[in-house]
Amino acid sequence: MPRRGMPISDRTASAAAASGGATIAPSAKAAAKDSPPAAMPTTVTAAAEAVLSEIGIPRRGMLLLQGESLLNDATALLLFGLAVAMANHTDTAATPWILAAAAPAGALFGLACGWAYLRIVPIFAGTLGSSLADFAVTFAIWLSAERLHLSPVLAVVAFGLLVAQRRPAGQPARDRIQSKAVWAAAVLVLNVVAFLLMGLQSRDIVSKLSPSERLPALGFALLVLVTVLVVRLAWVFLVRAIEGAIVRRHAPAWLPEPPPWSASLVLGWSGMRGLVTLAAAFALPHALPGRDLIVLSAFAVVIGTLVVQGLTLGPLIRWFGTEEDAGLAAKIGTARRQVIHAGLHALDDDDTSDAANALRVRYGAAHDVASNAEDPQAPSEFDRLHLKVLEQQRAELNTMRESGDLAEDVYRRLLEELDWSEVEARSYSDNMLRSA
Repeated sequence: MPRRGMPISDRTASAAAASGGATIAPSAKAAAKDSPPAAMPTTVTAAAEAVLSEIGIPRRGMLLLQGESLLNDATALLLFGLAVAMANHTDTAATPWILAAAAPAGALFGLACGWAYLRIVPIFAGTLGSSLADFAVTFAIWLSAERLHLSPVLAVVAFGLLVAQRRPAGQPARDRIQSKAVWAAAVLVLNVVAFLLMGLQSRDIVSKLSPSERLPALGFALLVLVTVLVVRLAWVFLVRAIEGAIVRRHAPAWLPEPPPWSASLVLGWSGMRGLVTLAAAFALPHALPGRDLIVLSAFAVVIGTLVVQGLTLGPLIRWFGTEEDAGLAAKIGTARRQVIHAGLHALDDDDTSDAANALRVRYGAAHDVASNAEDPQAPSEFDRLHLKVLEQQRAELNTMRESGDLAEDVYRRLLEELDWSEVEARSYSDNMLRSA
């Protein structure tokens, strides 16, 4: 599904329409009527990724969905904030020039913050303060960008891209592993809390409606869900048709052959909504007319897309035969073999000690596995024997603890040592936490 040239999506266009409607609306109530599309503009990458990673699609398609989500988040949240401010007659410097400059200025602001952070963060290396600094600086950048009327999403994204590109070379391995685990847990907690709050609010909204109002409100929420699904598909197919027409008539060198229509359908059906949609709905002022209906519609869109699209995306991909390409595995295998060669060159040729020979055997087995076209990070024969040894070591350690021959602090420390050794011996896929 190698889609290219997919510009701003239907959800961004919906947000722009909402912002425009808020600008010309004669009252806050009229502007609020245009707000629901802006509250539900963004695609949640994690939801689609969880399904697509289990089934396997071309790597380029996955990267496109990730980039699309970031672009939509940045544009939609900026326009959403302006629409809400104008609907409430709040003073805001929402001129076309400021609106046009908000995105690039936000990215530049994030890059500047990233440059400064890279020079400060070594102070926290090897401490729990490293993860706390990541959280504090990230949220400070978001809040500062909002106060400066910049795009907070693009500011944080630009900051993250720069830090992720430059920081790993000098970052201790323990800090990197700890940071990844902390952020994964934070995202999970945020998603759980957001869905819990949205569910509680939706229950209160439905319970406050009279029996005569309840059915129209639920019908309106369902209509919004259907509109979101249809508009995204229509937009993807429109862009695919324009791409095909350009290629047929002009065949520019910079535009490859468009993908098959089946791939476009998979892309159009990968528009699950999530946390950003919920946050945008929560951000609506309580005094805004129609807020309850907007929140209910946002909840319906999130649950509807996650359930309907999430359950049907897998069968759709298998039906069309959109299989994962081997490009990523091939690149991993090539890079891994090169890294293994570099490591073996660190050993002197005349070093025939037992330790040096053991390393040669171990990395030689890893080199053979790296040539595997399907899984270049699978465990080698050395790793499988290592896992067998670790299993026996763990059993003996537990026996010593149960018999009272081992103090608890000694047991915990040795157990952690065995855990790290097991993580090293297992394959990359075995060490990845699954969505379910």
